Amino acid sequence: MILTGMLVVGGNLANALGFKHIQEEQRIKDLEREKLEAQLKYLKYQINPHFFMNTLNNIHALVDINPEKAKDSIVKLSKLMRYLLYEGDKPTFPLEKEIDLLNQYISLMKLRFDDSVKVSFTYPEVIPKMEVPVLLFISFVENAFKHGVSYQHESFIDISLEYQGDRLLFNCRNSCPEEKSFDKEGGIGITNSRRRLALMYGDDYKMDIINRDNVYTVSVDIPSAIKQV
Repeated sequence: MILTGMLVVGGNLANALGFKHIQEEQRIKDLEREKLEAQLKYLKYQINPHFFMNTLNNIHALVDINPEKAKDSIVKLSKLMRYLLYEGDKPTFPLEKEIDLLNQYISLMKLRFDDSVKVSFTYPEVIPKMEVPVLLFISFVENAFKHGVSYQHESFIDISLEYQGDRLLFNCRNSCPEEKSFDKEGGIGITNSRRRLALMYGDDYKMDIINRDNVYTVSVDIPSAIKQV
């Protein structure tokens, strides 16, 4: 009887300890998730003001040069703002919306330049159903326009998105005029992008930067599903 009682007590104690361990693991996971969400929100809101500040500066430069283009730019910017106000509270965008946002932004930026600046953007005819980190790709494109365009020489910006298997491949190449120089890591935008990718995909992503022969290239390879570590 004593042995049986000890076994029962021991079994109950083991069950209680096991349940407590499961509760503690869940609590740690919840804390990590809350920390992750807070970090992603912080990084995203670092990007938004930077994006709008640069766009407003571009419009300001147009006001005296070409008032009609400036007006058109304001309309396009308002569309972008509405987009982000209603969709930008999430850490991710559907890829289709991200592409639409890129098209709007590129159209807005091209208003400032003449035909000496060649800009191309290619993406799948059938856009896959997947989520991507909000404003991830546009930060690279913004960087390309900011540093890759010269008023003295012909310039180019080539942007592409490809879907291969279950991977999305982003590539942005731009001229790198001698009078302008990119930081090796591209400044705060590149640093933030790396941190966001690591938070969302762990080790399952690639991001390469090459600055060679007056051409600056950013390549990103991500899976079709957000993993969030």
